[in-house]
Amino acid sequence: MSRSRGVSTVVGAAIFVAIVFTIIFPLMLYLNTLHDLYMREASSRLSYEVERFNEKLEIHASTGRPDALGRAPVYVLLHNPCQLEVKIVAFYIESKHRGILPIELSNPIVLAPGASISYHVPFTIDPDDEITVKAVTARGRSYTAPENRLSVRHPPYMLFVTVENMSLRSWYRVRVESNGVIGCVSPGISLNQICQENAEYTITPSAILRLFKANNRKPAPIGYAFFHAMPGSYTVYLIEVLLDNHGNVVEQTVDHMTLNVTDGHVQVFFQSEFREPLTTMTILLASNNTITLIPSTPPRGDIVVPFTISLGNMSEPLENVTVTISSYKEHDLRVIDISPKKRMVRYMLPSESYSSFFIIHVRDLHSVFPPHPLGGWLEYEITVSGKGSYTGNNYNNLATANGRSYVCVVVDGVGPPLCYLG
Repeated sequence: MSRSRGVSTVVGAAIFVAIVFTIIFPLMLYLNTLHDLYMREASSRLSYEVERFNEKLEIHASTGRPDALGRAPVYVLLHNPCQLEVKIVAFYIESKHRGILPIELSNPIVLAPGASISYHVPFTIDPDDEITVKAVTARGRSYTAPENRLSVRHPPYMLFVTVENMSLRSWYRVRVESNGVIGCVSPGISLNQICQENAEYTITPSAILRLFKANNRKPAPIGYAFFHAMPGSYTVYLIEVLLDNHGNVVEQTVDHMTLNVTDGHVQVFFQSEFREPLTTMTILLASNNTITLIPSTPPRGDIVVPFTISLGNMSEPLENVTVTISSYKEHDLRVIDISPKKRMVRYMLPSESYSSFFIIHVRDLHSVFPPHPLGGWLEYEITVSGKGSYTGNNYNNLATANGRSYVCVVVDGVGPPLCYLG
């Protein structure tokens, strides 16, 4: 009996050991492996989410030079600022006219940390279309270019150019050229104009701006130019246009600067060489060598002398511009009075004109001295003077013009007028 119990105990122990090694241990190994797989997957997923969170990509949308129909190729400028490798697998273009267009890449664009690249997107933007470009990465993130509603008629960024210490006797041309195939620019004053690979803006002599006194000092003339630009690399040239000693037009490049327009408006400063202004004035006498009729009773009348003065476009502004009939010479006439004695213009800008007139009251000498013939003529000189608004120079005889007016007498309203022409 006791022997049977011992056998049963041994058999039971053997069965228990068999169960432990055939079921419990494999189950524990399976559970341990399953837990290890779960932890690895969780760690991998966590690492993926951390990488996805830390992934960064800078994207800018631009265009190239439009063709004859105004259609332009689309480019994207990509930069990876993070410490992770970024793989771009697709682009999405939201077009105003064509809706959302997916562009999947058969060969993904791989950007190493800190790397930059430009990519030609297989898409052409029409002249009246507006697009927004998005890039999708392998980690499932989407990045939108800040150039929202990009259009060749409205480049997104402003390029400001400031020219300091400008010469009052020069004109300036600011020229912007794109470096390479990426970039498109248009003058800031253009209205709905399609951008091109280069653009120009002309700054007229800086004196067209009213210079003002501040603490008895006047600032050096400053001019401005501005452009609309797509993202890209550009070179800005400052070209001075002036007259040489022989009156020939000479152009020379004063300075240039290369810059990138990518993430906002850009301002450029140029320093020019100052030159004294070339102040000139012209006088036009519209009634020179004309005839004025006066009655014989009384033998008096008025000679009207209209004039127009124009300040040269390379001059400095003038203050207190005074126009006078500085001298005259009578021939068988007597000048009674000149009204007004002078004409004054408070302020004149370069290229600006001013028109007015003088009235010369005259008397025929035949009624006083009968031997004198009826009629006569008057020679006169008009002089212009003024003060330079910038330099302070006094221009006492800036311009002079000589004129002549004839006077004929109508005798009692009968017959032809009688004139004495010398």
